[in-house]
Amino acid sequence: MSAPIEKVCLVGANGSLGSVILDALVAAHTFSVSVLVRANSTSTPAHADRITQIPFSPTFDTAELTRLLAGQDAVIAAFPLKDVSQHLRLAEAACAAGVRRYVPADYGSCDARSPRAQRHLQLYRDKAAVQALCETLAKAHEGFSWTSIVSGHFFDWGLRNNVLNMDVAARTALALDDGTARASASTLPRVAQAVVRVLQRHKATRDRFVFVQSFCATPLEVLAALERATGGEAWKTDKAESEAFLDGETKKYEAGDEHALHNIVFALGQVGADWTTREEFAMDLLGLEDEDLDEVVERVVGEMKAEGLA
Repeated sequence: MSAPIEKVCLVGANGSLGSVILDALVAAHTFSVSVLVRANSTSTPAHADRITQIPFSPTFDTAELTRLLAGQDAVIAAFPLKDVSQHLRLAEAACAAGVRRYVPADYGSCDARSPRAQRHLQLYRDKAAVQALCETLAKAHEGFSWTSIVSGHFFDWGLRNNVLNMDVAARTALALDDGTARASASTLPRVAQAVVRVLQRHKATRDRFVFVQSFCATPLEVLAALERATGGEAWKTDKAESEAFLDGETKKYEAGDEHALHNIVFALGQVGADWTTREEFAMDLLGLEDEDLDEVVERVVGEMKAEGLA
């Protein structure tokens, strides 16, 4: 594991997060970047002149993936866990192909190992299953290793897509409990930066979780920043008790309300999500510093205004 990570394959390069990770990998100028592209895809990844595109069957056949991933130093999964079997097969194929570092699609909202998270959503049980497989593979194969990056909510993406219960257009907000609990959150560029740093510091990040953030703010601090960025007038704010909110939204989701899924993820990313208290907090390890909350909020709100979204 002493040799640097050079050949990196990204899976999910056209997604909201994957496209930003691709930008960061190319901008690092230290990697030979490949992307797996579904053979039936009509999308073209960015940086087409600087990356290698590898077509693969959308069936996620393990033998095919193993063949295609041969020679890669690292594989990064950056596509949603809608079908956990795809993620399990990708990890197995990476190991079988001799890949040295695998980064599973952990990333956002909360620690998937949390019993609360697993109780409320299959998503986190699936993430935990992928993680368990990575650990098993690493123990059985000395050349294979993994790193799980946990970033908290995707803050900029969440604001733009109104899944953080901070509605920029309507100037309304929902704060859980008294609104003073701190929760770590990351912008998509911060997550991508963490991916690059993990690969550049592969020895220090072997077989471990790394918790990262852009900042660790309270809902009331975020609300105040949003009010400043939208002209200074107070937003309409409601509050809810977190456990009651979680239980209520879980019942709605189980009854078929798909929107409730976003509310469950929102709440789980607000409760017990202060990464600065975790032993696995890795900002210093990765050489990262917090971003400025007001600067991030002003940038996102400015972009939304320019696009007619706020």
